[in-house]
Amino acid sequence: MVVPTSASSETATTASTPASAPTDTSSRGRRYGGVDPDERRARRRSALVAGGLEVFGTEGYARASVKSICEQAGLTQRYFYESFSDRADLLVAVYDDCVRHARKATLAAAAEFLDGEADLGDVESGIEPTRIPEAARATLGAFMHALADDSRRARVMLVEVVGVSPEIERVRMRAIHDWADLVLTLARGNRPPTSKQRLASVGLVGAVTQLMVDWYVAGQGESDIAREPLDDVLDVCVELFVAAHGRLLT
Repeated sequence: MVVPTSASSETATTASTPASAPTDTSSRGRRYGGVDPDERRARRRSALVAGGLEVFGTEGYARASVKSICEQAGLTQRYFYESFSDRADLLVAVYDDCVRHARKATLAAAAEFLDGEADLGDVESGIEPTRIPEAARATLGAFMHALADDSRRARVMLVEVVGVSPEIERVRMRAIHDWADLVLTLARGNRPPTSKQRLASVGLVGAVTQLMVDWYVAGQGESDIAREPLDDVLDVCVELFVAAHGRLLT
């Protein structure tokens, strides 16, 4: 059963339109129901991202088709190419959305340890060293649950984007380094890191990512590896971050 995600009333009336139907250029710029064309396009794009999350996160990227994604979004296929060049282009958008979701949860957990600083650029010296164990548990726990609480996001972030193409690998590596920058900011504030400190932060992100990959894959039906409790994964990651903070990041 296909359930439309967030398609507007416009999409419902066009769902049966053939993909090859010509565009009505005379309607460009018109407002329908008080919604201008740019907002309608933005809504269609959001519906496709939501549809992509559902299809990539349940069936996998390799098995997904433009048709199945559009059916999930409640849109005809012509609207897919209005926003995305191909499935890989949509995969990047879905991945970016998952990263934003996880980062928002992580930052919300970190906020209480930053003395009310809303902008990370204003954090001068990082989290108070005596609070690092508590902060590590809160922020890492928030990140992990952002994935564990929605297996679709976990699958997209941890499995489906890996090895798809060189272009998507660059996107994934940029995200890893953005997480590493966040680790450094929380640990050191705006003090410039040394090369070893930057390497340590990348290593920590890699360790957490691989442990989460192991946790996710072990829980799948075809896996012969037992899934460890998520709380145990969190405990190990907290120990790694606390040790690295004391020896490498300060």
